[in-house]
Amino acid sequence: MPADPSYSPPRLARNGLVRLCAAMLLGVLLGGAAGFFHARKLYRPQDAVVISARQAEEQEDTMRQQATQLRYTRGQLDTADGELVIERSARQELEAQLHAAQAEVGRVRDQLAFYEQLLPPGPEGSVDIRGVQIDREGGGLRYKVLLMRSGRNGGTPFAGALRFQATGILKGETVTVDLAPMQVKAESGPVTATGDNIAAASLALQFDQYQRSQGILAVPEGFVPESVTISVLEGETVRASRSVKLEL
Repeated sequence: MPADPSYSPPRLARNGLVRLCAAMLLGVLLGGAAGFFHARKLYRPQDAVVISARQAEEQEDTMRQQATQLRYTRGQLDTADGELVIERSARQELEAQLHAAQAEVGRVRDQLAFYEQLLPPGPEGSVDIRGVQIDREGGGLRYKVLLMRSGRNGGTPFAGALRFQATGILKGETVTVDLAPMQVKAESGPVTATGDNIAAASLALQFDQYQRSQGILAVPEGFVPESVTISVLEGETVRASRSVKLEL
């Protein structure tokens, strides 16, 4: 029997094999896709929300803005804390100053009451020698005198002078001599008693309630003073007097 020229079994076999391979490849792809979506569904939380890239960027911008606002708010809070510390420190300083001022007022009141008690008894305006200190210093005598006057401020000031008389030994005899100031402490400082400024160095007094006087008295050459009598003069009248014995 003659052969059919259109008969080709190998070509048919090849076509069947290609179809089989294509079917298997398609099955693999479908199976892989199904496994991917199944795994994605399995491991993704039930409440997960899928957002786009644009939405993610918008959320990041929002978070950055909130972080910036948070830093600004923290800065304002730190500034407020600093101002609060400064105000608290200023208040404490003012309270300390107030307490110090109140203490000073109390101290001044106590001093005023003390000095009022020291005012000498007697008629209004009488003068008293409340304190005297006389020490040997070189060739002279350094003195400090505190004078006080009874009564309160507002009257006529007392005007007078101090007089110092020393009793001692001169050439083997007991004598009494007047002592002149060698130096008197003035408001501008010590003033040496000389002929040019004898008025500034005088022992004149003028005060209302109290006055301190201090300076150095000149001692005559060869004279050894043993005691000094201090007198407060008003004109030629002695208003107060006190004697001090000198230590050797």
